[in-house]
Amino acid sequence: MSPLKRLKRSVAVLISEGSEFLVIRRPDNDDELPGIWGLPAGTLRDTETIQDVIRRIGEDKLGVTLTPIYRVATGLQDRAAYRLEMELWKVSMQGTPKYPEWRWAPLEWLRHGMECGSLCCKLAIESKGRAS
Repeated sequence: MSPLKRLKRSVAVLISEGSEFLVIRRPDNDDELPGIWGLPAGTLRDTETIQDVIRRIGEDKLGVTLTPIYRVATGLQDRAAYRLEMELWKVSMQGTPKYPEWRWAPLEWLRHGMECGSLCCKLAIESKGRAS
């Protein structure tokens, strides 16, 4: 019997402008999904709440202020070294992102990421009607 994988809890955010969503490109040196376009996301640290990680995604990753609106979806995915538990949240944004590579795009833009194994992309595409 193999040992239980550690659980990694993460949050991805959906930020919309009209019918498009903010997507970011992972760095080419990313450990798991290099160069893939996806949603801004972060892993919960120690005693952080969902609201804490959403704030951190905004401030640290994007250079903006994010405000949670509602949870869109949740999902689980087994990865090589851990089990990923992710919540997808619709959020509002104040400011302009400072992330190196970002753009506004339809959710369909995330299909390649989903096919490469991105859970945030999968959750966003599967919840298209609830994400608007």
